[in-house]
Amino acid sequence: MGVMLLVGQGWGWNNPESPFSTFFGFPYLVISVSLNVLLTLMIVIRLALHSRSVRAARGVPAGISGLYKTIITILIECSALYAVASLLVLGTPTANIFMPVLAETQVRALL
Repeated sequence: MGVMLLVGQGWGWNNPESPFSTFFGFPYLVISVSLNVLLTLMIVIRLALHSRSVRAARGVPAGISGLYKTIITILIECSALYAVASLLVLGTPTANIFMPVLAETQVRALL
């Protein structure tokens, strides 16, 4: 979906009211946001379970240690930033206003 959206924009079909943008732009953002949130949750759950098993093996009371807690916090913050920016684009009729914010968020989330 992302490749088709980029091809359409390369051909100059980036008008928000065009059917090409509707057919590929909206599904791309929906798939991207849902996959991002789902994978982040899966990674966070896996880290929390691993932290618990490491602490149980060492004989320390159950909980999440500082390193794992920091990693989980970083993952959630990056995912939440991208998800909120994408939902602003998806959920408003004036999506063109929030499109530059989404581009900046995508770059910031990868760094």
